[in-house]
Amino acid sequence: MSEQHVLSVMVVALNEAKHLPGLKAALDKLRLPEGWSLETILIDGGSRDGSVEIAREAGFDECHVHPDASIPICRNHALRLARGNALAFLDGDCMPDKDWLEQAAPWLLQPAPVLLGYPVQPPESGNWIHRSWHAHWHHKNPAARRADAAPVTAGAFRLITTRNMLFNRALLDVVPSFDETLTTGEDTDFAFRAAQAGCQVVALPALRVTHLGEPSTLRQYYRQQLWHANRKAYSTILKSAGGKSGANAIYFSLAFLVALLLVPLGAVLALLYTPWSWFLLAPLVLVTAVPAALIADRANSPLLFIRLIILYFLYGLARSVDLVGLAPGKKSWKS
Repeated sequence: MSEQHVLSVMVVALNEAKHLPGLKAALDKLRLPEGWSLETILIDGGSRDGSVEIAREAGFDECHVHPDASIPICRNHALRLARGNALAFLDGDCMPDKDWLEQAAPWLLQPAPVLLGYPVQPPESGNWIHRSWHAHWHHKNPAARRADAAPVTAGAFRLITTRNMLFNRALLDVVPSFDETLTTGEDTDFAFRAAQAGCQVVALPALRVTHLGEPSTLRQYYRQQLWHANRKAYSTILKSAGGKSGANAIYFSLAFLVALLLVPLGAVLALLYTPWSWFLLAPLVLVTAVPAALIADRANSPLLFIRLIILYFLYGLARSVDLVGLAPGKKSWKS
């Protein structure tokens, strides 16, 4: 009889009733390698749309409710419940392709600690915001855009979130839990700590997962970025790596904030002294245009340049608002 392996798929959800049946159906359709089985665990953060009841009806093995608990607390509770020798996190609105486990299984069976994942893709019906933000994720790491879809190891932790994350139990011996002092960004912190500890962290393009719940409007996108902004996570990364690794988002946010503060200064100086002071607007243009041009060039898409300038501006604005403490009581953009 072949050895049995269990993948524990953990989902932390809030108000995902409309997506959970589809997620469970996608998990039921996974092609399981010989000797593998699944267990499915839902941790609900206090949904008001019947998510838990719907998840139970859909057939999740475990459903637990933790009203008002933070996301990392919910994730750690899921880890304590999981029985598998391999573990995975998906969001409630993320649908894995049928070969998801087949692609991950050989890596998950390695004895050394392994962390896997890849940026999720938008649905075919997605709009320009969905497609542009996916292009940002796909092209921000130069190694991730290779045509042969080879595994990415250099800076791979930057491409992995709990929307599409798998790891073996050996990883928990090195990174045993999510940081419960963080309100958001706990998954990036988890992957970063695994990489810093010397674990094998791999971004696999073959791990295809479709994300149905990305923001569809610019207002939703701004609220999402404000929710994801986390000064404590930034501080942790800077202290751990001395700013040498994983700090791109931090440097962008700080540069944007400085450039933003120069705008009113330039306006005042232009009105009181010289029109040349309007050149103080240039840093704000450059801080969004330069990375937009870089990604658009990698994607070979001039139109993407304009679209990313818009998204990067809203991203920088949201992160700046958080950095200066103007959103102390922020809530999930989905709440």
